[in-house]
Amino acid sequence: MTIGIIGTGHMGGMLARAFAKTSDETVYVYNRSRAKAEAVAASCPQIVICDTLQQIAALSDVIVVCTKAVDGERVAEQLGRYLTAEQLLLTTISTVDLARWQRLTTATPIKIVPSLTQSVQKGVVLITYPDNVERAVSQAVERRLARIGQPYVVRDTDVRVCSDLTSCGPAFLAYLCQTWAMAASRVSGIPYAETQSLVTNTLIGLAAMLEQGMDFGRVLEQICVPGGVTEAGLEALAGAEEMFVKLHEVTARHAQPSRSITPLPARDAR
Repeated sequence: MTIGIIGTGHMGGMLARAFAKTSDETVYVYNRSRAKAEAVAASCPQIVICDTLQQIAALSDVIVVCTKAVDGERVAEQLGRYLTAEQLLLTTISTVDLARWQRLTTATPIKIVPSLTQSVQKGVVLITYPDNVERAVSQAVERRLARIGQPYVVRDTDVRVCSDLTSCGPAFLAYLCQTWAMAASRVSGIPYAETQSLVTNTLIGLAAMLEQGMDFGRVLEQICVPGGVTEAGLEALAGAEEMFVKLHEVTARHAQPSRSITPLPARDAR
């Protein structure tokens, strides 16, 4: 399964390197600014730059569109004419309407939501398929994505909240940990570099326990003693659930389309 990446920004560049690291096959990339593509290609000899959309379409079994949302449909429309029914057209744009993209090309459009954690072959890759996708297609996609992370199939209506947990999640958690380390430094006088290190190593230990099968409830049960200091500290976090409810509400509003979309003409028969 030869992969081509269109758009070599943060996410596209990360995916190109992750796919190259987990396969002996060439990974093709295309970017309007060739300098960005060259920077990604320089990081791995398996990454090869294409000069046109037509070229990357001809060389790849799977195309992954990693552009900004405002550019995605234009790219899909330009690319669609070069693709066949045997190819797959993936996109990392979480707001894409897959039914609409099916009118742009005979290739099968699929939505994926990766995470920065795939740079270390960890974390979750969300997948949303169009209606009536063939089982052989979904199996092939999930097998390939399993090399860079944990594939998780999600309904289109649940993409936003799951994206908050998996794709935005590392940033949200990093922010919480950063502010916690800053607060600890402020109240104690311990240098921030040290409080950050303490939080980081605690997270590493927690992740290892979770990997071994312990869940969040079990962690709380093992550490909290009735009337103890941990229980008192958790009382100070009593409003955390509502904070996260607000977070999901804010991201959902932000992700809603801000402008109307012109209906597409019917796709010409091929």
